[in-house]
Amino acid sequence: MVLLLAEEKLLILEKALWNYLPAAIKTYGTILNINKGKIHDLEVIVDSWPGFSTVICRPCKKEEICNPDESTLAVFSKDESSLHNLLMDDNVVSWTTCFMFGGIDVSLLELVKDVAACKKFTLSIASNSCAMILEDPKDLLDIAPERADVTSRISHLDLSHAQTVNRNWKFGGDDKSLRFVRGIIANFPSYCILDETDNPVSWLLNYSYGAMGLLYTLPEHRSKGYAKLLVTNMVKTLQNLGYPIYCFIEDENSKSYQLFEKLGFKEAPGIRFAWPWCRPFER
Repeated sequence: MVLLLAEEKLLILEKALWNYLPAAIKTYGTILNINKGKIHDLEVIVDSWPGFSTVICRPCKKEEICNPDESTLAVFSKDESSLHNLLMDDNVVSWTTCFMFGGIDVSLLELVKDVAACKKFTLSIASNSCAMILEDPKDLLDIAPERADVTSRISHLDLSHAQTVNRNWKFGGDDKSLRFVRGIIANFPSYCILDETDNPVSWLLNYSYGAMGLLYTLPEHRSKGYAKLLVTNMVKTLQNLGYPIYCFIEDENSKSYQLFEKLGFKEAPGIRFAWPWCRPFER
C-alpha cells in the first residue's frame, strides 16, 4: 500500500521520526520544515500508516516541470523490502529523468543500485558524509570573546550575495546552483561577516532539511575565527526555532570535521550518508 500523507498526519510523522534519529535526521528535518510552512513543493509518501517502515519525500507532481533534473528524494527506511517495493513503483518514483537520492543511508546503496539497474539507470555517488550533531546547545564549547569590530559586521545573507556564495560553492557555478542558493537564502536562516564595503567574506547557510551548510571563508580572511563565530550564532538561532542542530561533513573535509568537533559536535555513530545521482542509461 502507498499512502500520500496529508497535513495532520505529517505532524504525527514528525514526532515519530524523532525516535529514529540520527538515521532519520535528514528526512525529519525535511518534514519539520514542511510542517513549519517553509517547504511547499514536496509531498510525503509512506508504505503504511500509522505503522510506517519507509518514508519518501518527493517533489510534488506537476503538469509542467521546468527543471526535472533538479529532483531530489529524501528517504528514510527501516525495512529494505518496503523500500524496494516503493522504489520499484513508478507511481512513487518517476524513473524518466535524472534525480538524486539526498542523504540516504549508505547501507541502502546496493538496494538502490539494483532498483536503478532494473529501471535502466546508472548510479554515481556525488559525495559521502557523516553527520555531526550537537545534541544539547549547552554542549557548545566556549570560543574566544567576540571583538567589537567583528561583531558589528555580523549580518544575514540577502539575495544580492547569492552570486558570491554560488561562485565559491564546491557544487556551484551555474544557473541551477544559483537558483538553489537563492532559494535557501530567501527561506532559511543564514549568517555572514561583511567587509568594509558590505560584501560577505565568510558565510554559513541552512539547508531546507535543517542542516547547516555551505560554510566558507574567503582565503584572505581565514584564521580569524570567523567560522566559529558564524556557527555559534547559527546554533543559537536553530535552538530558538526548535531545529535539530547538525551538519553533514564530507569524508575528505577534515578541516570542517575538526572545526565542528572542537565546538562540541559529535559524529553520529554507525551511520554514513550518500548523495547518489540516478541517470538513465545512455543510448
